[in-house]
Amino acid sequence: MKRINLSLFEIEVFLQVDRLRSFRGAAEALGMSQPAVSRAVARAEARLGVRLFDRNTRTVEPTPQGREFAAIAGRLIGDLRSSLDDLGDYFRSARGRVAVAGLPSVTAGLLPPVIDRFRRSHPGVSVGVIDTLLDGVVGAVLSGEADLGIAGRPAPDGKVDFTRILSDRFVAILRQDHPLARSGAVTWADLAGHPFVAMSRITSVRPLTDRGFAQAGVAVEPEFEVSHLATAGALVAAGLGVTALPVLTLPVLAHPALTTRLLQGPEVTRDIGVLTRAGRTLSPAAAAFRDTVIASGTDPTARA
Repeated sequence: MKRINLSLFEIEVFLQVDRLRSFRGAAEALGMSQPAVSRAVARAEARLGVRLFDRNTRTVEPTPQGREFAAIAGRLIGDLRSSLDDLGDYFRSARGRVAVAGLPSVTAGLLPPVIDRFRRSHPGVSVGVIDTLLDGVVGAVLSGEADLGIAGRPAPDGKVDFTRILSDRFVAILRQDHPLARSGAVTWADLAGHPFVAMSRITSVRPLTDRGFAQAGVAVEPEFEVSHLATAGALVAAGLGVTALPVLTLPVLAHPALTTRLLQGPEVTRDIGVLTRAGRTLSPAAAAFRDTVIASGTDPTARA
């Protein structure tokens, strides 16, 4: 079957002639000469192998084939304009989908208000969330499962770019009736004197708590090692120990029996930032979401 090879220009010229029933009128509307309009219609007729207009010195009327082509061409141009509008929306980040991977503490403590702010400014963009540990965040970004990640700073390997957005300070997590809760601030050495609930070694938190104790010059053998923040909070709430966690983890704990105190000697923080695959351009929607996340690190009201 021979393929019809018409240009968009020829279709648009034909539709103008059909609408105005005048070659001269179509030429004026298109800003062309009348001979150029006639040539474009003639090329369309030659490529289609049919006559599109019956014309004389006074009238221009579409043939039956011309009327059928006008209906099809009108739908074609309408679909094209609609598709171009969709493409424009995509380029303006007005449509699309963003997948973001984040640490559980980030997806609970940082992302909800950020997503709310983003969706109010980009109602046509959907956001998917993957909550996982640091290695999972990096893996999702590298595989393309996630457009971007929000996590602590990964080990530099050239595969992932990291843009810092905030520092997340560690605090002591205590049961409200714990003796250390009577103090305004707690040191790492203070925590070492009580059963300690540590996060698993596969978490991004554990190296930082180990560093806090090491810099305080104390050795701690954890009473418990857990993989989930809620478990750590439940053990502390039950009076089975104390722990140290970043501030962003607090929404995950949310237990009425718990309280927090500033943790000093030393002050330990973790950098939280946006992870993207090195050398890859983000979609417009993902880039807009990244910008919203970065703004949340400098605007306190974004996390309020």
